[in-house]
Amino acid sequence: MTQSSPLQLYRTMLTIRLVEERLAKSHQRGLIPGACHTYVGEEAIATGVCAHLHEADAVFSTHRGHGHALAKGMEPRQLMAELYGRETGCSRGRGGSMHLFAPEIGMMGTSGIVGPCILQATGAGYSSLIMKTGNVGVAFFGDGAANNGAFHEGLNMATIWKLPVLFVCENNQFATEVPFSTVAGNPNVASARRRHGRLHLPHA
Repeated sequence: MTQSSPLQLYRTMLTIRLVEERLAKSHQRGLIPGACHTYVGEEAIATGVCAHLHEADAVFSTHRGHGHALAKGMEPRQLMAELYGRETGCSRGRGGSMHLFAPEIGMMGTSGIVGPCILQATGAGYSSLIMKTGNVGVAFFGDGAANNGAFHEGLNMATIWKLPVLFVCENNQFATEVPFSTVAGNPNVASARRRHGRLHLPHA
């Protein structure tokens, strides 16, 4: 487990914010091709979760994964180089904002598709179980993913097999452009899915 002092935690949060602000400005100027979804306002979530992870613990993320990558240990220059499309980026400049991959630090990928990170983290937990590595699979996802079949399947499987998986719902009350309460029968993700097991629900 990583031991982080309050100052180290603050430094990580500040690093995420400064990098994101720089990337947002570069995107506005047309210097970054493709999409650029920032993590501004959610810095404390990735920082707090990743501070308790080992390097070998596998993190799977979403289209808004810059903060997760930085909190997991990716160097800011490497992240920024990826978005600028440079060879020195974590995915050799070919992945861009939504395809960050750095297995050497346990950052196992980000995706613009809603929900797959939940099943991928479940798979990492299953791998840890059968190989007895003691590692944890971690899925970061938004509240909108709770309407996806992958959410129910992943949590159910993790509960049945008692897998070492951490599901982190970054609940900002919006599913893309619409309020989550308008597209969910029960907008309280934790109470609606408690039967599947434990869910860590930080509120952005």
